[in-house]
Amino acid sequence: MCCNEDATMQFQTLGNACHAISSTSILVYTVAAMLYARPGSEFFDDDWLDHGFCVVNKDVPYWNSHDLCLYFDAVLVALGAAVYYVLRGAPGMKSADEMMMFNLIGHLGHGVAHGFIGAEYRSGRSGGHRGTALDRIGEMDGFEIAQKFAVLTCFWFGLLRGLMPKVSNRTVGFVTVPVVVGGLFVKEVLGFAFVQAVLTVAFASTQLNLPKKEKDFSYAAFGVSAVPISLIPWIESTVCQTVASKIGGHLIYDVSIPILLTIAYCASWCHYNNKGKVKLI
Repeated sequence: MCCNEDATMQFQTLGNACHAISSTSILVYTVAAMLYARPGSEFFDDDWLDHGFCVVNKDVPYWNSHDLCLYFDAVLVALGAAVYYVLRGAPGMKSADEMMMFNLIGHLGHGVAHGFIGAEYRSGRSGGHRGTALDRIGEMDGFEIAQKFAVLTCFWFGLLRGLMPKVSNRTVGFVTVPVVVGGLFVKEVLGFAFVQAVLTVAFASTQLNLPKKEKDFSYAAFGVSAVPISLIPWIESTVCQTVASKIGGHLIYDVSIPILLTIAYCASWCHYNNKGKVKLI
């Protein structure tokens, strides 16, 4: 009993620490982007400043970083769903099942949003725009405006639902509305930083406020997975041309999410599947 209590305390401490580290990393990144992401910056990469993402193959139809994100996200979400289908429902896996399922759905929506951005590159309407999304709306017709709002709503609702699996759909919907509207006033070059800040606040606030009894191995495992993900935006935005572009640009961020999510889920399954069979150390 004592060993189990000690292990639970260790999981809680590790999870809390990892969520604090990942949250701090992203929020500091967001503040730095807001303050210093401007032409001629000595800190941020010029190519990243031009697009708000590290984009490779910009002039190759259906093959730039955003298109690649759509393709890889779809494949990795499908593989993650297969893993979820096989492992779901095991004793002790309720929280992990919820986290896995909703995050996979949200990430698929994330990939679809990249597909729409990829289409903007093919139409020649993306890149080099220093204004806000609201500025662009004045250049659109009614159908394009409706399409944009539909995509933004689905994008945000899916992501927020995935990061807040224990929160009701109604609450997530209420949160989605001001986030969508607020994002229209953010300069497009800062769009990725804005997304990271919102998702970090949503995820960390709900996770850190979980009851102690729910801060188990899965809590720690998913917390650990968030740390490397929180560091990738720094790499993408500061060394795009010299490092990130060599390995897919923004693609490295997108693929890291389902891969690390699936690893955390499998680790949780292994832990609970072996609980009682292997003595805790």
